[in-house]
Amino acid sequence: MKRLIIVAAALFAGSTLAADNAATPASFESLDRNADGRITAGEAAGDRNFAANFSAVDADSDGAVSKEEFAKWEASAKPQSSAADPEPAH
Repeated sequence: MKRLIIVAAALFAGSTLAADNAATPASFESLDRNADGRITAGEAAGDRNFAANFSAVDADSDGAVSKEEFAKWEASAKPQSSAADPEPAH
């Protein structure tokens, strides 16, 4: 029984870590594993969300994402605050 609890706890910790990694986008440097200044589709697999958007991020359709293309995607993926949003009432 004790072993079952330990295994369950380890599985839970692993799934929590995976969920955290999915919510936190990877950096360009961490995805560019061979440090050639470009992220290929194979390298993009390191981040599920990025990999799913790889074709759209690769604006020039050369089969790789440059640092500039990545920066544009990253900036567009961040939540933007709207000036039209009213201030909360106190």
